[in-house]
Amino acid sequence: MDINEFSYGGIESGTFNITGDFEAHSILPAQKKYVKEIPGMDGVVDFGIGGYDVRVITVPIYYDGDYAELRTIREQIIAWLSNSNGAAKQLIFGNEPDRYYMAKCYAAIDFRNSNDRQIGEIQFECNPPWQYHSGVLLTPAEIVWNTQDGLDGTQWMKIFTVSGSIRLTNSGMQTVKPIIKLVGAIHSGLLLTCGIQSWQYDADLIYGGIMIDCNAETVTAMSDESNLFGNVNATKDDYFNLPSGQVEIGVTDVSLGAWPNDLTVIIDFNPIGAG
Repeated sequence: MDINEFSYGGIESGTFNITGDFEAHSILPAQKKYVKEIPGMDGVVDFGIGGYDVRVITVPIYYDGDYAELRTIREQIIAWLSNSNGAAKQLIFGNEPDRYYMAKCYAAIDFRNSNDRQIGEIQFECNPPWQYHSGVLLTPAEIVWNTQDGLDGTQWMKIFTVSGSIRLTNSGMQTVKPIIKLVGAIHSGLLLTCGIQSWQYDADLIYGGIMIDCNAETVTAMSDESNLFGNVNATKDDYFNLPSGQVEIGVTDVSLGAWPNDLTVIIDFNPIGAG
């Protein structure tokens, strides 16, 4: 998909020679207000209930083909943009191909011929008003909470040069057992924690990789799949179970530093019953 195109319901606008203008960047939708006027009192009482309204994104659109062709594909465009079954569709903009909204077209749409190729505009109403990234709804609370350096599909990734933690979101309705990959400088005594769960590795592996499959309950080398469970501390050998919602995994290794003493932690899981 070209950077100036968009996809709606799995169909790219380029299919119809249509591009969009995305220079207006959506930041915050309108915030809901819950207020009540009180007789004899100036102003209103604000109940302080948080929440945001649906987000309306207006996209000026341009047609790059022959106007005679636009008339012949009119019905196809109607079918593309309509919401006849009432369900919202995924809306993806070409300048942010890894993120999407769930949207509907409610406002009337009219096309016109013009010298500058702008034929009209489309209003997308997005509910919820936030984007999704790899199935995670990026509300303001989640943006502040999540601290990964990268998110690719089901994999959350963070690079550590000092001890710290990675905060992520299990968007499913159930607990899940992840695959945890440790790549880089692994020093004896490396400790992972998640709530009351803990896992400690008591051997050096520099520069290497370890895969902890919490569902299969295995610890193997990523290079040759050899069994490394014998190097796991017998009193700290939990196979993590990530709760639904906000999750924090601590990483403690006093020998961490800049490359080549850094450590990349990858948490890979499929949310169960994702919303």
